[in-house]
Amino acid sequence: MILLRITGYGWTAIALMALSVLVAIKILKRGSRYGKSGCIGVGYVSLVVFILLSLSTTLAGVLGRFVVNVITLPRYEAKVIDISSYQDKDSRNRSTTMYKSVVAFVTEDGTPVEIGTDVSSSGRRAIGDIVKVGYRPGMPTAEELSGGKYILMGGGAFMLLIMGYFVVAGIMYAVGARMEVFYRFGMNLVLYVIFPVAMLFLLGGMGYAVILYFMGRKPDMPVWAVVVCCFFCFILLGGMLGYIRMLTERRGRI
Repeated sequence: MILLRITGYGWTAIALMALSVLVAIKILKRGSRYGKSGCIGVGYVSLVVFILLSLSTTLAGVLGRFVVNVITLPRYEAKVIDISSYQDKDSRNRSTTMYKSVVAFVTEDGTPVEIGTDVSSSGRRAIGDIVKVGYRPGMPTAEELSGGKYILMGGGAFMLLIMGYFVVAGIMYAVGARMEVFYRFGMNLVLYVIFPVAMLFLLGGMGYAVILYFMGRKPDMPVWAVVVCCFFCFILLGGMLGYIRMLTERRGRI
């Protein structure tokens, strides 16, 4: 039977599609003056809801696996012994050289291991660098536990927070909940979390690129790009300090 051949991922996709259609119908029914909704409207809203649900579910799974690995995997100080590279092309067919580290370490039972990490970066590590990794026998790659990986997962958690808010707000609107609380929560989320974290993320990304350049790990970075990154780092730092001061004064008036 066809149904028996559907994998768990397939059943998850079917459940998300059914939930998306149901939420779309409820949203349009509540927002419509006459309680009616056309097929095109239902299809469009269902697609938006399905995309948000799919991205949120996938991102939550990735973050969940990372958190579990950080907690449960044995950690090792690994030495970079080799660097592999490949060309990554963007939507404009521009190529960027990406580097992946091959590391060596000895497990708790004394077994030597040479394996690639799970992180690719445009910054090339030097042979002999020490990297903290998590590893359990049988894993295809070692889980890199570097600062860059934590920043990447932090950005993912930030995106999940934004998408999760819209998903929960949409479902609550569909079931007829009062939206005043969600509106106030959304405003506070933008003012006190999303905007400051976005500025901090940009500052960290540009500052990290500049640090890699001066450490010699991004030798192909143009000088003009370094100057631009330094300029915006100063702008963002001043903007963050001014924004924090504005929020403090706003809280005082409230």
